[in-house]
Amino acid sequence: MNSRDRLAPVRRGAAPSRVSDIPGRVFLDTCVINFTLDHGEAIHDGGSPIAGTPPRVRQDIEALRGLFMTGQRAAWQLAVSHFSYAEVVATRDPARRRVLESWFFEVWHRWQETVLAGHDLPSFGDAERMRLTLLSSGLLDVLSDMPDRLLLCDALAYRCECFCTRDWSSLLRVRDGLTELPIAILTPSEWWQRVRPWAALWC
Repeated sequence: MNSRDRLAPVRRGAAPSRVSDIPGRVFLDTCVINFTLDHGEAIHDGGSPIAGTPPRVRQDIEALRGLFMTGQRAAWQLAVSHFSYAEVVATRDPARRRVLESWFFEVWHRWQETVLAGHDLPSFGDAERMRLTLLSSGLLDVLSDMPDRLLLCDALAYRCECFCTRDWSSLLRVRDGLTELPIAILTPSEWWQRVRPWAALWC
């Protein structure tokens, strides 16, 4: 499999025809880390969402529950970056920031193990060059928020096949303008839709 094939994402609206087409390396947007904290009991402990939870929120809770449960056996790679951490530590509430940091570092340490063991990841210098190339290319100009651009750059440098986000005000609103990027920008529910037909292979 050449690098082009490895980077080809499963696009939004397309169901994978092979289990190998399921995203195996997924970058978690900071808003998904926050969402997982807010709904941790329902996601990790099988609790029910509180009464009155909006349908979109409920769907993403159920999706993340299924994804994390399946991922324990499927060994998907979840990626975050130092830009993710910068957003975490910007949290104003000290108590919430401490819990977010704990959850972030749990994902971070696992990701660093992947980075150290992997042979398909760029060096720090190569990642910086890729970031500068992307930022100057104009491909990300549809995003008005620089932190969004930087996180997408890291996801691409890490060769992630999926960028998982709940950012409806920015990333998801303009993702149709980012189709030239070799990555699928998906909500948790959309990611789960691609995994669910194959979940029985692991659960």
